[in-house]
Amino acid sequence: MQHHSRFMTALLPVLLLGAACSHTIPQSSTKPVPPPINSAVPSFTAMNKEEPKAPLSHMPLLIKTDLTPVQNALRDAIPERFTEAGHPLGNDFRWTFVRTGPAQVRIQDGLVAIHADYKGDIEMRGGARACRLEPVYTTLDATGKLVLLQNRESVAFGFEPTQVTSGLKPDSDARCNMFNIPVKDQLAELLAISEVKTALAEAVQPDTFAIPFQRLWDDLKGPLSVPVAALNTRACYYGNPRELTLGQQKGTTQDTTITGVARQMPAVTFEQACSEAPPTTALINLGNAPQDSKPFTMLARIPVTYANLSHQLQSKLFHQPIPLDGGGTESAVIDRVTATDANGRVLLAVETSGDLKGTIYYWGTPHVDEGGKSLSIPDLQMANESRTALDSIRIGYWQMVDRELKNKLRQAAITDFSAQIERMRQALTGKHTSGNMTMDVLVTGQQPDQAHSTPQALIAIILLQGTASANGQVVVGDHVAKAPLKQEAR
Repeated sequence: MQHHSRFMTALLPVLLLGAACSHTIPQSSTKPVPPPINSAVPSFTAMNKEEPKAPLSHMPLLIKTDLTPVQNALRDAIPERFTEAGHPLGNDFRWTFVRTGPAQVRIQDGLVAIHADYKGDIEMRGGARACRLEPVYTTLDATGKLVLLQNRESVAFGFEPTQVTSGLKPDSDARCNMFNIPVKDQLAELLAISEVKTALAEAVQPDTFAIPFQRLWDDLKGPLSVPVAALNTRACYYGNPRELTLGQQKGTTQDTTITGVARQMPAVTFEQACSEAPPTTALINLGNAPQDSKPFTMLARIPVTYANLSHQLQSKLFHQPIPLDGGGTESAVIDRVTATDANGRVLLAVETSGDLKGTIYYWGTPHVDEGGKSLSIPDLQMANESRTALDSIRIGYWQMVDRELKNKLRQAAITDFSAQIERMRQALTGKHTSGNMTMDVLVTGQQPDQAHSTPQALIAIILLQGTASANGQVVVGDHVAKAPLKQEAR
């Protein structure tokens, strides 16, 4: 009897130890909810939940147009003939000058030169100084510049004549002079030079020669949709223009280019179908185009869906052991790991079996790693609810579990998206046409920015850097929409 008692006393600790080898984690009624981002202190600078904005970039523009309609209007403004009708000198003199051919109008780099030849005669009406000159060969020359003007709420061409002069050719009849000044000096009065100058200025009306910059603005806005066959998706580029600054005019009548710069906040993302960009009104500024030596920068959004992250975690951690006592006699096995969004952070649920059954929760803040090629959760930590539940089994138990589990989760959660970035770079680099605008983009580098969580996916924000320029085509006088100017420059 005494021997039996000693045997039971020795066996009791073994039975108690065996009973302690299998534990079930008490379950709470709801999932743990991490604290708001602005109330927690992770191991790195946490980003807020607001959508980051793309940096401001400058894209040089070359806008081509044909100024033939302007040329024709100026040519038509040159009178076909001049006579004394309605002129105060008509009581004493009679004259007729007829244009010998179409007026020549030349436009180069926004400067206009006009020339016309006339043949006519001048006669004094009666009197002792009767005189008649025939033929009289005269010339009319005008210079000026085409300017961009504010036309109510749009942009248009106008013409500013700087000088209008008349001339007398050497082979003209010079037998007599009926005026008190030389005939060549009287021609300005006979040809109504001041009226010609006014007619030229009024020939190029802003209402008629408006420029449809709203269409180019909409082309810059996008979206520009580029298929990415390897990922079965599309790279969607949104220009987000903020202002167009228009500068000098270069070229000939039929091939004039307006130089300019588009200030943009461009962004690009992967989408199955590109979303329609919200309508905005073109904002035009006239003057010298700003120079910017900084690289053209696009904000790239790379989504990592929670379905893919969960699949990655499951494939890496399924059936991974978790030692629980340091000696190898107690261990749990990971059955399932899922990732979801929780209050702007990542929430991991780890379901275990073996000597520890139940669900353990971890949360952390997504982070774009150095080089901008992968996502990680460096501040991953066990949820307070799981700590309390584990400590209800044994004081300090959560620390033992955390020591073995956290590093496994942190390593398994690192997501490499370098392939997506490379596909995006390849899709963007090259020439792209959107409406009447052609953009030439070259992506040469990238910088990590930040990451944030949405209910559907983790979003990695990368800044793609390189160069970009655009060429557009407009038709002068085509239908235009509103394009308010910040300022008017002459």
